[in-house]
Amino acid sequence: MNIADLILLAMLGVLIAYMFSQNRKRRKQAEELFGSLTVGDKITLHSGIIGTLTEVGESEIVIETTPKTKIRVLKQAVRAREAASTEEK
Repeated sequence: MNIADLILLAMLGVLIAYMFSQNRKRRKQAEELFGSLTVGDKITLHSGIIGTLTEVGESEIVIETTPKTKIRVLKQAVRAREAASTEEK
């Protein structure tokens, strides 16, 4: 092996380590999001559905998309959360 091969292997090792650390960071953020969901939060699902959280279970949640229209989904389907607002529009 020459020096160029060693440099390429070192760069590959650094790239792989960086990818693993970013994956861990993303997973931790997702777990924090799922743990912080509370009734009344406005949430967006990965499918683009937007609604208000009405029930929180261990692995599932229920959101109300329009009045009297409720959808039960897995917590992992949540993309983003907006904290519950105290004022209504």
